[in-house]
Amino acid sequence: MQRHPPASRVAADRRGRLLRAVAAIVLLLCGFAGAAPAVPPKPTPAPTFQVPTTLTQMAIGAPLQVLRGHAAKLDAAAVASLPQARFAPATESRAIAGGPVWLRIALQRSPQSPRQLVVQLGRPLWRTADGYLVTGNGGAQRVEPLEAVPTRLAAFAVSPPTGPSTLVLRVAPYEVATPVVRLWDAHDFRRYSDDDVLLQGLLFGMMLALLIHNALLFARTRDAAHLAFVFWLSAAAFYLLGETGLGQFRFWPGATPWNDVSLYAGLMFGSAGALLFARTYLLLPASAPAADRTLQVAQWLALALAVVEVVPHNAWLSIPTHAVAAAALLLVAGAAALRWRQGFRPATILLAGLAPAVAVCGGEIARDLGWLADAAVPGDARQWAFALLALVATYGLSVRGTQLRDRTDRAVSPRPTRDPLTGLFNRNGLFEEGQRVLDRTRASHAVAAVLWFDLDGLRRVNSRFGHTAGDALIQATSARLRDAFGPEAVCARLGGGEFGVILPNLPSAQLVAELTGHALERLHAPYALSGEAFRASGSIGVALYPDDASTLGDLLRLAEAAMRGARARGRDPLPREESPADAGSPPALFGFPLPPRRA
Repeated sequence: MQRHPPASRVAADRRGRLLRAVAAIVLLLCGFAGAAPAVPPKPTPAPTFQVPTTLTQMAIGAPLQVLRGHAAKLDAAAVASLPQARFAPATESRAIAGGPVWLRIALQRSPQSPRQLVVQLGRPLWRTADGYLVTGNGGAQRVEPLEAVPTRLAAFAVSPPTGPSTLVLRVAPYEVATPVVRLWDAHDFRRYSDDDVLLQGLLFGMMLALLIHNALLFARTRDAAHLAFVFWLSAAAFYLLGETGLGQFRFWPGATPWNDVSLYAGLMFGSAGALLFARTYLLLPASAPAADRTLQVAQWLALALAVVEVVPHNAWLSIPTHAVAAAALLLVAGAAALRWRQGFRPATILLAGLAPAVAVCGGEIARDLGWLADAAVPGDARQWAFALLALVATYGLSVRGTQLRDRTDRAVSPRPTRDPLTGLFNRNGLFEEGQRVLDRTRASHAVAAVLWFDLDGLRRVNSRFGHTAGDALIQATSARLRDAFGPEAVCARLGGGEFGVILPNLPSAQLVAELTGHALERLHAPYALSGEAFRASGSIGVALYPDDASTLGDLLRLAEAAMRGARARGRDPLPREESPADAGSPPALFGFPLPPRRA
């Protein structure tokens, strides 16, 4: 009897044969795939700049490429032939670090586009810059060096052929930066260069005028702030000669070390000058000693860096130099804000001039950190912000000089202390002499009284009899006051018909009423005005030291308030003629209300 295998074993054999067949097919397909020739990937085409037919000037953005890696041994033809993968877009912030590096721009010019062009390298200032035009392909390539255009920023004349061509630039920057490359129509570039020469001439001509102006003012006034301004502006102008490219274009062409000195040492000397100017202009040693010491430390740090940066090969100092310059600007602004809060008006003027410079500096820092695009801050913004600051600071110096002269005149010229009409003290004399007698009263632990008299109706006398009669009334009253209170009292005319009297060194407050009553007997006698007998009415207020107040200003204020209260309670506001009915019982010249005593 024949025996059959179990069904489970048969199913397992079938699955095994099926898996071996699938594996064989996969291996066969992989073999065919491996034997097939590899298809090379298509190279990425370089971005091309299409030269517009109506070109005036245009910034080259994404088509500008920076060669990655070491490129010192390559020439222009080799750079033009390199694949696109070796390049990085120059639109990335801080794309060029160190140097030298190669830049490549693929051009496409149509027959209608301008033939004569200028390629301009904007900020930053370049240590070296060379340009080449590469045309053709492969062995038929032609490399033409570009002719440099005489201008303060690196620029080259270029005449690309119709169709494709390649601009290759070899540059070495002073700093880590991305160039702003522009393509110009040659005719428009000449007009731009003429306008730029005019603007730069105006800028540096204005700086020269401000230098001469402040140097002459220092020679006349000997004010250290003008000398500090001259030092600051001279150093800043030297820095701007390098930063704008005018130095290497006009004053030291081809002398690269002078650019190093102007860009780094010039910036530090300018920062030290700005700190010194702020200290003297704001009068910090006398008004804010702590702030002055802080600015002085920063000033000497900037000077030390400036001396170090005179040594060649100082590019490594770029970061600390710019950090110290930014810190100096903020310290000057902080000191100006402090003095503004103290009420020093020239500090407000300096703050207004610093605002654009701080904004430009903040924008450049944000650009360096990659927070803003490289073109967000205009290339010449720094120099024009500084020019505005120099103009505003010069105006602030004139305001400051006037303010200091007025203060000196007030300190040197003695203030009048006597009233010319009566010979009594005036307000100045009352405060000066009154303070002295109060000090003596305080030392002797005695009592003093401050009295405020007001002649009512002086205006009526002036209008009826003339100002001469009114002056005579004031003179007669002042003489009676002086005689009534004696030589120890301080009598003053406070203005119009108002008089102040200080009675010092009284043994008790009760004596005030007796002395005032004695004075009233003198004052109530009739006056003879224009042949007629007059009696004058008035009001009086009294304040006691030390019961009512302890300072002369407060005592006068309380006495005046008491006088006004007395007048409001019914004193006769006008002088009146003496009638026969009044002859027998003449009224008192003044009422005498004491101020309410404090509880």
